[in-house]
Amino acid sequence: MKYVNYNRVPVKHTDPDERVRSLDIRTLVPYTIEEVTAEASRCIGCGLCVEGCPARIDIPGYQIAVANGDLAEALKINFEKLPFVGVCGNVCPHPCEDHCVLDDNNGPIATRHVKKFVAENVEDYGETLKIVRNDLGGHPRVAVIGGGPSGLTAAFYLSINGIQVDVFEATDRPGGMMVHGIPSFRLSRDLVRKEADHIFSYGARIFYNTKVGRDIKFEDLMNEYEAIYIAVGNWSPSRTRTKGEELKGVYHALEFLGRVNAGERIEVGDTVAIIGGGFTAFDAARLSLRLGAKRVVVMYRRAATDRPGYPSSNADEELEEAEEERIEFMWEVTPFEYVGENNHVKAIKYWKNRMVDTGRGRREPEPMKDREFVINVDTIIEATGQRGDLSFLPEDIRNKIDMTPSGDIIVNQYNMTTYPGIFAGGDITNRRKDIISGVADAGRAVMGILFFLKERGKIEKIPAKLINFENGPYPRTSAFR
Repeated sequence: MKYVNYNRVPVKHTDPDERVRSLDIRTLVPYTIEEVTAEASRCIGCGLCVEGCPARIDIPGYQIAVANGDLAEALKINFEKLPFVGVCGNVCPHPCEDHCVLDDNNGPIATRHVKKFVAENVEDYGETLKIVRNDLGGHPRVAVIGGGPSGLTAAFYLSINGIQVDVFEATDRPGGMMVHGIPSFRLSRDLVRKEADHIFSYGARIFYNTKVGRDIKFEDLMNEYEAIYIAVGNWSPSRTRTKGEELKGVYHALEFLGRVNAGERIEVGDTVAIIGGGFTAFDAARLSLRLGAKRVVVMYRRAATDRPGYPSSNADEELEEAEEERIEFMWEVTPFEYVGENNHVKAIKYWKNRMVDTGRGRREPEPMKDREFVINVDTIIEATGQRGDLSFLPEDIRNKIDMTPSGDIIVNQYNMTTYPGIFAGGDITNRRKDIISGVADAGRAVMGILFFLKERGKIEKIPAKLINFENGPYPRTSAFR
């Protein structure tokens, strides 16, 4: 009798000394067919992982398909909720794995890595999926503002349901932060282009270098389209306002990552300091090594256990990969001055912090100002967050859209704002601000848009499912379908 081995199949890493020499060497080594089959076979089909996935993908269904050697069905099951299978197979924070019932014993199923295998071993999505487009009895027009993961997901599911979709993208490429923010050593640009091209193969159009509010008025979109989906992301950097931040050699991570991802090679010198402890800070730190830095130090005001994203398996993995590359960490510190010489940064003055329990969640840092410390640096990168820019909205419309105190748009269960016909999703609406959450927002918004269009007589019916295929997939884990 043959028994399943419930030990997790290790996810291997490329040699850190080799990978830091290139912008294109990936960290994770793909599974072999034998490895992915063994790993997917560990799934017991309980479905706890589905509760952890913002998009509610039928994870047990595609694990079973992979275990049976049916990659086409695995791809279809993913596409029921997710058109960026390859992207999420590389960079999803995989909260599903933290819900895996096997996490307490032999390690959670490597869901993201299995997904990565599926995407990388299906060359032609269109030929494999054979999507059957729905005819809803009308072809109204919908505008999508923003060509990132949430905007493109909405464009995909709307277009396969017969809706005419125009995407307005402010930059020269599709993908949003997938191409302008995430470094290429984590996410292949060819992969993003492959999945974006597949999305647009169903009829949606995209207008590049077209910023709403600058190149086209929002009011014009209101007049020309039956509904609007706002998925502009968060592109305005939040700065620390530290004394000396105007010095040369001081960047915000958004600017730094964007310029390097656009092909510029920034001279960072020997020593780089990253201010912040989130995933963007880790990206900036690891990218600095690949630009030639000999020492990279991440400085964060809280403890390691209070950093963004912790506790999670993804946060553990990010830290492990950074430590493999010999990135240093200074926890519980507060920089208070950037010191310059000849108008270029040369050092950081900082205090050490004590962590204070305020009774309101995670502990708060309190600088101990009785003693100052100094670290010499050549470059400083502030990875201290970003916010959305909704200045393109006319004042009369903006005043009718409810927002949080921090400026995020408030939406209902179908991601419609308090202004009828205007929907929103992605980083501008949700707390997680990651790709899979933006995809989930888009799925809800598509259903909301279709309900809205039907109520106004623009379409005749609502589809039973947003996506259908010529052949299957057939139910495998019916409790989650």
